[in-house]
Amino acid sequence: MAGIRIDSVTKSYGGLTVLKAFSLDIADGEFVVLVGPSGCGKSTMLKILAGLEEASSGTIAIGERDVTDLAPGDRDIAMVFQNYALYPHLTVARNMGFGLKMRGTDAAEIDRRVNEAAKILGIGHLLERRPRALSGGQRQRVALGRAIVREPQAFLMDEPLSNLDAKLRVHTRAEISALHKRLRVTTIYVTHDQTEAMTMADRIVIMKDGVIQQIASPDVMFREPANLFVAGFIGSPGMNFLKTKAQAVGGGVTAKLFGHDVKLPIANAAALAGREIVVGLRPEHIAAGAGQVSFTVTPRLIESLGSEQYVYVDLPEEHRRDAGSGGEDESRRTSLIARLINPEPRPPEATLTLSFDPARLHVFDAASGEAIR
Repeated sequence: MAGIRIDSVTKSYGGLTVLKAFSLDIADGEFVVLVGPSGCGKSTMLKILAGLEEASSGTIAIGERDVTDLAPGDRDIAMVFQNYALYPHLTVARNMGFGLKMRGTDAAEIDRRVNEAAKILGIGHLLERRPRALSGGQRQRVALGRAIVREPQAFLMDEPLSNLDAKLRVHTRAEISALHKRLRVTTIYVTHDQTEAMTMADRIVIMKDGVIQQIASPDVMFREPANLFVAGFIGSPGMNFLKTKAQAVGGGVTAKLFGHDVKLPIANAAALAGREIVVGLRPEHIAAGAGQVSFTVTPRLIESLGSEQYVYVDLPEEHRRDAGSGGEDESRRTSLIARLINPEPRPPEATLTLSFDPARLHVFDAASGEAIR
């Protein structure tokens, strides 16, 4: 096992730059997830780490070794792909041991490692089957087993769960997390699914347009997003955003929200007075019934999930934001979503009183999108 240091890696294709000065230190045994929308550069970074792509500039070290110019086979890493990449004519055992065979490893040692990995993954009874006789989840475990037998310094995983159905994805996600806790091998995992990132990572790296937006633990990322993009990306449903203006009142800062002058959880009143801001409120921090700040609405849509409801409400015109802010779609700019836990049944057309605690609000600069603490 080994730590990984990525220092100012840039990747360009002609005039198109897809990675911009990417720098990241990963501790030995850490599980780091790169997450972001399609085209943000996360898979490109993983391919550069694996040696499948060449960086335009910057350096990469695995352990104490500079591997920037080394071939993939000399980097001592193992990669798990999105499409499993199993040989259809080989048995599970031979698929798992193929890489070791190509490196000239002794047959007895290959058998030992394959059987040990199969025991860890619970696929010992599948070793003589071929891939066509396996389910999607079993094939993914074989792909993981092929990586494990290498005993590499690091695992690189490129959206390994995206081909699985929803229920199996949840199960396999838990298996990978348990496997990492057992093996403690440094792992870099790429996904576009923020739920995978939040549930699996020691640290999350959120990317947009080839640039790192924030690096933090899942809890910190959720509680203290660095900007509008991160705030809108992390959480399901994503954070609600309301356009308003900051006002300095009695040494504090307030903003007009749903007809109320609401005190914001920030201190720098003098610098903010009169500035356009965006206030963020997570759907799960909105409650049914009266509270510290209450407002009455008529839901546009109610989605019932049994133990919870998603209530969609049209935002007042003064809180709607311009296109492009935060990267969300039109519905996110004009609607508010409340996530109500264990709700009472109600007809969609009935008026509803909602409330929130001002201490739960997040505040962002409207021009830059950066968080204001």
